[in-house]
Amino acid sequence: MRNSGKAKFKRTQIDLLLNRIILGIFFFLLIMCAIMTICCGFWESFFGYDFGIYLPWEKFLSQDRRIGSIQKSLLVFLSYIIILNTVVPISLYVSVEFIRLIQSKYIDWDINMYYEPNNVPAHARTTTLNEELGQIEYIFSDKTGTLTQV
Repeated sequence: MRNSGKAKFKRTQIDLLLNRIILGIFFFLLIMCAIMTICCGFWESFFGYDFGIYLPWEKFLSQDRRIGSIQKSLLVFLSYIIILNTVVPISLYVSVEFIRLIQSKYIDWDINMYYEPNNVPAHARTTTLNEELGQIEYIFSDKTGTLTQV
């Protein structure tokens, strides 16, 4: 009955940490854009109306000074998102996965992990093997303290 449930998707600690960091950076981006949008709204309501000659928004915005500044600041919010989207490092996932691949190849190429009786070299079948091996807490052995072989 215990195995009849939904299978749990296993993630390494680094994956979980990366997800939290990316979410934190994304929320930081949204907060920065919101603050800059509010500042843009204040500037537009006090000073920006006088500079309408240089950036003609008459076709898109209301003629009322307050409503036009709110509309412009909301349009500027999307512009800030587009401009500052490079803050979110999506390439971080690619870089981490490439580093994992190289580390798994180091395990494959390690001469000390070669098992001569069966003529079998080490073979890392997952890129997260290095991280999973670092999480080992207990090694079971017999009464003499030697590891048993299957």
